[in-house]
Amino acid sequence: MSQYEFDGSNEGEWEENGDLAWNESDWQLFLRRSDKEVARFMTAYNQVKDQADRLDTSACLMGWHKDDWSSGDEIDFDEEDLSLVKPIDLEEVINMDPYTIHRHPIYITADAIFSYLRASWEQLMRKNKQINDPDLAWGYSVSLSDAEKHCILAANSLDLGDFLLAVCHFKKAHSALNESMRINHLFKHQNSKKLLNYLEDSTARMYDLREIWLRVMSDCRK
Repeated sequence: MSQYEFDGSNEGEWEENGDLAWNESDWQLFLRRSDKEVARFMTAYNQVKDQADRLDTSACLMGWHKDDWSSGDEIDFDEEDLSLVKPIDLEEVINMDPYTIHRHPIYITADAIFSYLRASWEQLMRKNKQINDPDLAWGYSVSLSDAEKHCILAANSLDLGDFLLAVCHFKKAHSALNESMRINHLFKHQNSKKLLNYLEDSTARMYDLREIWLRVMSDCRK
């Protein structure tokens, strides 16, 4: 109940709406909506996965501007733009979802693609009759987890305006994902066609993650 409480010291309309706190049920609903956004991105991505510009196209389908990948560019308004800016109604403010890392495009893309990579690997191995070294499975899981962890930390750094820290985390994520890609090609499966399809699909998604990170790193260094 403490997330958005006000002490009631402000005058005017805010005094009548001093308690804007969300309870646990509100946050549970928020997280479910966040999961739906992740699923919506995965649906958009899958629709255009065979296109060369699938990242930009899926971002467009999500309603993201290209600068939303990094949130690193300041917005410049000229006088004409400023004249069009209207104050937000208090009721609209109260009904708005709070901004958290869950709404950042980097978080959404990472959650979607990493979840897909885990699920597709599990599906591949579920009925696999070929024996794979347990160290390979462990190494793949650890490296994939490290890549996701540093990606999320990078997204958080972007939100805080620590752009060079974000670059450092993206570099760690990049290194871990490279290891995941290396190990991924060492797995064996009795169905060579199924394995080939899996490798093509998972590798493409890993390259897309790296492409997103490289774009953001480039923006952060400007």
